[in-house]
Amino acid sequence: MKKNLLLFCLFVLTSLFVISSCKQDFSCDDGKQNQGETGIDCGGPCDACANAVSCTNGVQDGGELGVDCGGPCPNQCSTTPTCTDGIQNGTETGVDCGGSCPACNTSGTNSLSCKIEGTAFTATTVTATAVETSLAIIGMAATTTITINHTGAFAAGTYPASATESMLYANTNGNVQCVATSNGSVTFTTFNTTTKKIVGTFQFDCTSVTGGSGNSITEGAFDITYN
Repeated sequence: MKKNLLLFCLFVLTSLFVISSCKQDFSCDDGKQNQGETGIDCGGPCDACANAVSCTNGVQDGGELGVDCGGPCPNQCSTTPTCTDGIQNGTETGVDCGGSCPACNTSGTNSLSCKIEGTAFTATTVTATAVETSLAIIGMAATTTITINHTGAFAAGTYPASATESMLYANTNGNVQCVATSNGSVTFTTFNTTTKKIVGTFQFDCTSVTGGSGNSITEGAFDITYN
């Protein structure tokens, strides 16, 4: 009798251990994106998402403490301020500018400048327009135009010149149309999709499409709020 009672007690304890071991620390209502979910508590093993907050959309939303980090997202935000985190922190006097970062554009207007074959160029009219997944940056002054067509991710980083990441120098006075070769790139030090603020640099060598000689575009810089 005692032996049977002992065996019964061992069975109960074993069952409780198995049940406890199988208990999950996550669910479809824990307020976090985990267990293969494509959004917070939706997608994957949970119900389909419907305009749910995402931890991979490049935007600080849904209670996140930074862009796609902290709050309901599984990855924690970096505690070290950088010049590309889309937040005014550290010694910055603006979002990702000033202090230890590149100087802020205090003019209140968009700016774009560079050197064309060593000669300084500053655009008097600067526009940037986003259409779906592409961004066109245009700087013009008199007869000169610099165009950057960005089709990469809307995120900080360096993007080499290519057939889709194109850069163009044009001068109607000399009938110059010069398209960037593979020797060039555009770097976004700030790409804030919430404020639509972009700050960065560019440089490229270009080949003439009108039969003339090529050109070298160096020390390019821009500080723009795009539409």
